[in-house]
Amino acid sequence: MRRPFAALFVCALALLGLTGCTSSASPASPKATPSGTTPAPKLSAGQHATVTYCNGERARITEPTILHGPAPAAVYVHGGSWISGNYDSGGFLINTIGPELAAQGLVVVSVDYRLGPKARWPDQIVDVKCAIRYLRANATQLNIDPNEIGAWGQSAGGHLVALLGTAGPRAGWDVGAYTEESSRVQAVVDMAGPSDLLTLGNQGDSLLVAETFVKLLGPVPHKMVGADLRAASPVTYVAPGDPPFLLMHSTDDEIVYPQQSNELSWDLGGNGVPHQLLIVDGGGHEFDNPGEQPTQAGITRAVAEFFVRTLAFREPITNSTTATSLPAGDSDTGTTGTDTALSGHR
Repeated sequence: MRRPFAALFVCALALLGLTGCTSSASPASPKATPSGTTPAPKLSAGQHATVTYCNGERARITEPTILHGPAPAAVYVHGGSWISGNYDSGGFLINTIGPELAAQGLVVVSVDYRLGPKARWPDQIVDVKCAIRYLRANATQLNIDPNEIGAWGQSAGGHLVALLGTAGPRAGWDVGAYTEESSRVQAVVDMAGPSDLLTLGNQGDSLLVAETFVKLLGPVPHKMVGADLRAASPVTYVAPGDPPFLLMHSTDDEIVYPQQSNELSWDLGGNGVPHQLLIVDGGGHEFDNPGEQPTQAGITRAVAEFFVRTLAFREPITNSTTATSLPAGDSDTGTTGTDTALSGHR
């Protein structure tokens, strides 16, 4: 254990209820607030606040129920085909996973981003990257350790958090406010996110998702569409040194086919990036099919343990391109493969 904060994670497990309140405290920082943002309030344990972080977009920030100094942060990015949703959408993906993370000592942040078709690509990733920079710029007020920020998201949100993990400043999306800060994250949970927009699909619902993204590009010459799709794909940027990934995908996902996570897994493995791939047997795109294995409770535990290990304890995970089961002791996995031992990286 690195510090007293980490030692008390177990004590927080029972505190699943959030006693939240919106803080009206004045910002601790005297610096000028960039246009399109609001000052970050000074928050205490159990408090929450809604702020305008960049480009007029909102983020809800929830402090953990127990604080022992700067804490890791986990940022939720919602799905909705890049054209719908908000920081409250996603069902158990935010309503259950979020409180579990807060109970285990993480600052939980849920963000909006500009939506299509009004907002063109790359406004969506520009906003999400700006959210990470906002958190670092206001880390003291928000009790965040700026070196321990992770992100999770599903569908379009999975695509965006995967880009947080793979695409650096050279992609050209670190523009706007707080550019003196880094948008890099230290851990990623990508749940059914498109990883290669060129191979997303050409039939059924997957075709509709692909067409939705193409429309985000605007009036692009046909011969340039392929290049733009490649430039927007997480697999394009995978490189050694990327943060650890937990990939989740369902066998019955007909909106974003499981091959998308398989492809990202292969590329991560080929570059020595530590990752786990968890296959949900019988689950749909939103991980809400009756009888799916692991259950939503098991998925929640897997996400929480991954963030606690990679952010709070900074424990390494092995590089693996096979499906992994839930952590030892979980009885409802129903997945293939074996548990991934946490050793061998960093």
